[in-house]
Amino acid sequence: MNKIKYLLLLSILVIKLSGQKVILGGNGSDITVKSSSNYQMPRWEDSASAQKTIDGSGLMAELHAASRFLYQATLGTNRKEIERVANIGFENWIDEQIKIKPSYIFDEFKRVKQDEIDWHYKNGGDSASAPQYFYSVHFNYAWWSLNYKNLDELRQRVAFALSEILVISANSDLGGFPQAMSTYYDLLIKHAFGNFRDLLNDVSYHPAMGSYLSHLNNPASDTANNIRPDENYAREIMQLFTIGLFELNKDGSLKKDPNGNAIPTYTQKDIQELAKIFTGMSYSEILPNEWQKEPYFPTSMYIGNNTKPMKVYDKYTWNQFCHEQGPKTLIGNYVTHWPQTGEEDVQEALTHLFNHPNVPPFICKQLIQRLIKSNPSPAFIERISNVFINDGTGVRGNLAAVVKAILLDIEARNCEWLEDEFNGMLREPFLKFSHFVNAVGVEQYYNRYYNSGYDFFDLTNQLPLHSPSVFNFFQPTFQPKGDITTNNLVAPEFQIYNSKTSIGFMNMVNNWINNYVTYSWMDKDPASVLLIDDLMPLARDPEVLLNKLDLLLTHGNMSLTTKNIIKRIISNLTAGNYRNERIRLALYLIMISPDYAIFK
Repeated sequence: MNKIKYLLLLSILVIKLSGQKVILGGNGSDITVKSSSNYQMPRWEDSASAQKTIDGSGLMAELHAASRFLYQATLGTNRKEIERVANIGFENWIDEQIKIKPSYIFDEFKRVKQDEIDWHYKNGGDSASAPQYFYSVHFNYAWWSLNYKNLDELRQRVAFALSEILVISANSDLGGFPQAMSTYYDLLIKHAFGNFRDLLNDVSYHPAMGSYLSHLNNPASDTANNIRPDENYAREIMQLFTIGLFELNKDGSLKKDPNGNAIPTYTQKDIQELAKIFTGMSYSEILPNEWQKEPYFPTSMYIGNNTKPMKVYDKYTWNQFCHEQGPKTLIGNYVTHWPQTGEEDVQEALTHLFNHPNVPPFICKQLIQRLIKSNPSPAFIERISNVFINDGTGVRGNLAAVVKAILLDIEARNCEWLEDEFNGMLREPFLKFSHFVNAVGVEQYYNRYYNSGYDFFDLTNQLPLHSPSVFNFFQPTFQPKGDITTNNLVAPEFQIYNSKTSIGFMNMVNNWINNYVTYSWMDKDPASVLLIDDLMPLARDPEVLLNKLDLLLTHGNMSLTTKNIIKRIISNLTAGNYRNERIRLALYLIMISPDYAIFK
């Protein structure tokens, strides 16, 4: 059998049968095949027929490749989509996804709000106790509901990656403003296939970012009263959102001075000057209230409209300047034009940052890390940086072209890289969660997939837009002690992998397998549970079941050792509802296995 499999994989081999040339893996319509074994298990439709030796049907390589690709390109998908993508090809699927109309969190959030109010009355609640205030948990409901039903799978995957680069968090005042969280996340969805310059603009103007990094209501200098512009956003937009700490080559490697030292990209003076740019920014619209009728600088976030872009105010209403006057000297000794409006100041500064040579390698490497692997080769980074610089039509910053190039790059697709010892990444806890739910499937009585996520966050330290700081859940340069550091490699996700979260994840998997997968805090609203109906017929043969789960969860990379261990364990389950027990135990053991933990 191994010899047959080996021969079938050599698809380029041409043989002569009956005087005709035949390529193995073809349809074999002109070939008569004889075999000593034509095995078919009792009550199984599938068989190991001799004909399959020639026509290649039953081989799983293309399905395994599609499964692996879709883990990189989605938040999790099912067998049907795996088969479809294997049929139409990766590039066609990407092009198809780019054209799909975006689905937005804020639209779903508004449905969640109304649903909770309606649910309150349907279950006997009165108007005195009806929901009036909404929090980050409602953003969580909306996020999960959207990402279990949406069609724009690639866009949502890229948005999640961007949310870990351009970070805001509910672990701040934003936890009480889910509408701000929702519309901010929608910027990431909107621009996932757009231009990075536009994304940078909208992020800078969003009240959620303004609140989180404190350039909302940021005043101009007033030396007499010892007031100076807040430097928080000026520092982080450079350090984390555009250029990083040190000058880079296009391949992501450090540039060095004549003494062999890394070259800083900016100084404290550069931060102070850029901070002057982000002054005079406040709400462009206010909510109905009894205290203030028109928007002006400054405005409280409790009455400002947190869903609309901020506005740059040049002056207070009493004619005092709130946007810093005069030219500003930015990195590279670039001096902004003057006189000009505060809005023109901001646009000039953002364009200057966008055009910095560090942006392509700095951003592209992080996107590769989030989608493909922790340690991309310099050549991989440079190839993608070149696409960022010029998408082929002279456009800089085209994220659709960048994402497509990342997913189709030889380092993401070639089988040879699977064997590279430095290839791969530790799966993020939340991506394990979303992948599992979408691959296996869940059901909820009311078809409402709300999930608070709080227990998951408590046990794994990860939940969308809930990072502990602007530095995300983990930093792209994190090096755990041991062989990874010794080999000068990084493993970002290991920063939140510890004795608590490793055990916590196993406990969460146990919950999914045996109790609930997602749940809300809405009274009398049942949790969602695992949908394993399609797996039940397969469970009478552990080998068949594991092959199916290997395709869905480990993309054909489950080791023979792991498979044999799980097969031996679940084969002992033979009494009562043994199929149900086999499925649940097999799922649990796969999800906590090293074969699943490390994605290659």
